[in-house]
This record gives sequence, C-alpha cells and structure tokens, in this order.
Amino acid sequence: MISALNRLALRVHSSRSLTLLAGFAITALGALLRFGNNANPATLIFDETYYVKDAYTLGLFGSERTWPEDANLDFEAGNTDVFEKVGSYVVHPPFGKWIIFLGLQLFGADSPFGWRFSTALLGTLVIPLVIFIAWRLIGSRVFALLAGLFIALEGQSIVMSRTAILDGILTFMVVLGLAILVLADSWWRDRVSTKGRAALTIQPWLILLGVVMGLASSVKWSGLYFLAFFGIYTFLSDLRLRRKLNLRLLGAWLQGLINAVTLLSFGIAAYIISWSGWILGTDGWGRQAEGTWWQSLWAYHQNAFSFHTNLDSEHPYEANAFQWLLALRPTAFFFERFEDAEICGALGDCTVAITAIPNLVVFFGGLLALLWLMPRVFSDRTALVLVLGFLAGWLPWVIYLDRTVFQFYTVVLMPFFAIALAYVLHHYWRTGVIRGWRLKRERRISYLVLATVIVALYFSSIWMGLATPDWVWRIQMLLPIWI
Repeated sequence: MISALNRLALRVHSSRSLTLLAGFAITALGALLRFGNNANPATLIFDETYYVKDAYTLGLFGSERTWPEDANLDFEAGNTDVFEKVGSYVVHPPFGKWIIFLGLQLFGADSPFGWRFSTALLGTLVIPLVIFIAWRLIGSRVFALLAGLFIALEGQSIVMSRTAILDGILTFMVVLGLAILVLADSWWRDRVSTKGRAALTIQPWLILLGVVMGLASSVKWSGLYFLAFFGIYTFLSDLRLRRKLNLRLLGAWLQGLINAVTLLSFGIAAYIISWSGWILGTDGWGRQAEGTWWQSLWAYHQNAFSFHTNLDSEHPYEANAFQWLLALRPTAFFFERFEDAEICGALGDCTVAITAIPNLVVFFGGLLALLWLMPRVFSDRTALVLVLGFLAGWLPWVIYLDRTVFQFYTVVLMPFFAIALAYVLHHYWRTGVIRGWRLKRERRISYLVLATVIVALYFSSIWMGLATPDWVWRIQMLLPIWI
C-alpha cells in the first residue's frame, strides 16, 4: 500500500489532470463524511436549538423571535410556526443564521437535512479552498492535495460541518479570507517587484478581503481577530519586500495605514449591511431602544459585549484555551442508547453518539508543525501567515480563561493545522531532517498519511452519528475525561 501511495504521488506530481481528479476525489470523500447520515439525529442537538430556530424567524421577519420553552418538540415534529411575536435577544450577529436559513428554504424548516445543509456545504467547500491555498503557499501539487486530505479527514471539521451552529460557517469565511489574502499578497509582491517601486495605493484584493472578513465577523465576533491579524500580515509582508528591494521603509507604514483603513472601512460596511433586516424592521429586540437605528445598534452591541465577557456559567464540556492544545475535553453534541430495531438494525441495542474529537494525527501533527514554524516567521512568509492565522484563532482566548468556551472553537484553526503539516512535510521531503534516502522520507510521509486514514476510520462513527455497539463508543473514548 505504501508503495502504491508513492507511485500515485509521482503520477499526480507530473499531471495537472490527475491533480484535478485527485482534488475532486478528496473533496467528494469530504462531502461523503459531511453529508452522509446528516439528517440523523432528527432532533436539534446542542446549540442547534438556538441557531436553527433563530435562522427560521430571521429569514421570515428580518430579525429573530422568541420561542416557548418547549418549542423544540413542535419544531422537530414539523410544527415550525410556534414562535412568538416578541423580538428575541440574541448575542451573535445575523450573517451565519442567514446562511443556515438558505438550507431551510431549500429543504424546509421541518427537514433535519435542511437544518444542516448549509454548514455541510460550506464545510465541504473548505476542502478545495485549503488545497488552493496550500498550492499557492507550498508550490507542490502533491502536498497541496495532502493538506486537502488532512482537512477532509479532520474530525472537528467533519462534526462542525454536520451541525447547524456558527463555527463551521466561521471557518469557511476565514478560509475564504485566507485565500483572498494569499492572492492579495501575491498581487502586491508581483506589482512592486515588476515596477521596482511601491506607490501608495488602495489594493483591490484588500477591498474584497475587508468585505469577507466583515461578514466573518457577522457570523461570530471572533472573525474580527482574523481581520486584525490578516491586516498585520499585509504590513509585515510589505515591510519584508521593501527591505529586500532596498525601498524606503516609511512607505510600508503609510501603506499599512491605507491597508488598515481599507480593511476596516469595507469590513464595517459589510458587517452593518448584514444587519439590514434588523435595521429596516421595527420589532427586533432593542430596535427602538435609542433615538436612531445606529444608536440602538450600538446599545445592542454594548449589551451583547457585556454578555460575552461575563459568560462564566459552568458546563460539563467547557475547556479553556490551554486545554484546547492537548484536546483534553472534546465536546459531546449528542449521546443516546437505543433498543430500537429501526435505529439499531441487527444490533438490537446500540449507541448513537456525536463528539467533536479531532483527528489526532492532523491535530497534534499540525500543532507541532506550527511550533516548528514559529521561529521562522521572520524569514518565511508562509510560516508568517500560518502562525498569524493560528494566533488569531487561539491567542485572544487566553485572555478569557474563566469564560465558558469549548474545544470545538478550534475548528477554525484546523485549516491552518492541515496546511502547516503539509508544508512542514514538504520541507522534510525536500531537505530531510534526518539522514536517509529520499525514498525513506517518502515512506515515512506515507505512513503518516496512512495513520491519518486509520484514525479517521476509528472515529468515523462518532463523527457521523452512526449506530454502533456500546463497546465501540467506549473504546473511542481514549481518555476517561472524554466521557
């Protein structure tokens, strides 16, 4: 099998058509893991109880409505119009819920598949985006495809794509922003290198990046961290380029200011436009709190900010930012034991569980890769963009160690882990970290890929909510703290 993998890699390396075919196959595999059995369980799990119902009333009225306490049973049974007329206080912006509403429109609000369609679609689209980004950063088709395979088989990415909450949508928006950032950086470096000078200008790619990251911030406010760190990257990359070409460094600071204004102005505009339903309506929560719509919107955000910064209620699956790095507390989204032939089939009795356990090879391999890249950020632009992306998704949460947060927040980091792992493997393949023939290096890389596949097979039932004997679930809980 290892020899076959090596032969396939050589063929892909020399053929563009095989590269496209392999990329399609990896994306199709990822789609199968994200869409397969996606209508089960046919109940609102974890925070779907908020986001699916909020998405439904947001789509109907432009702002969310309150629901009775026992609304889930009615909603799951297809009686979706049990909402109340009063506007609902929600603490996350609207864009992610608009995305979820698209699935409700296509398949019906009474369809569990419809609830999760949008997140599954965007989670699948992350895969070709990762392949594209990795190709631009690494310059190798084979290792770009490896990055795509890593994210296709990554457990948190699979579970969050199969769950109608916001973090999978945020991940897509961040990866889309990263793709635009890579193109923007390439465009700017080519322009400056060709002309031999760097005239101050508003960069068109950064306009698009600002819009995308503004919308990412309208999924969850943590998208703002990525906007900031991506902006820092544009400055540092430009500074390095000017030093290389012996251009005046003052220009980097002035261009950095222009970039910041561009990103913020278009980001803020996109963010505010995403609130159009609430702004143009009159009965959203807090809409009439102040004199003008923007005063009311500002008061709403002050209220939501206070909620987020003071959220410290206990939860059995909470995990702080340092615990994330060891994957100590994966979030369980669903667990039920059944004695039902319709559900369990020939098993008689079974367990159906969904837990966002990361693919341990990708998770720890990617983390080690990023740690290896950190000292290289001043000499390697790929290391810089990947490390800044990791810090954007992790470092701000160190401030909120007492806040109620969860391991699945790291799903937005998984594309950076996947690309970093592929990048470091490519570096190892090219240069070698230890002595040995290149064939041996290829074999070692193939063993790691094979381990990634084996781990995915091991956890696939708990990622996809498949019915299994109870003992299967128990051996998947590798640590007692995972239960």
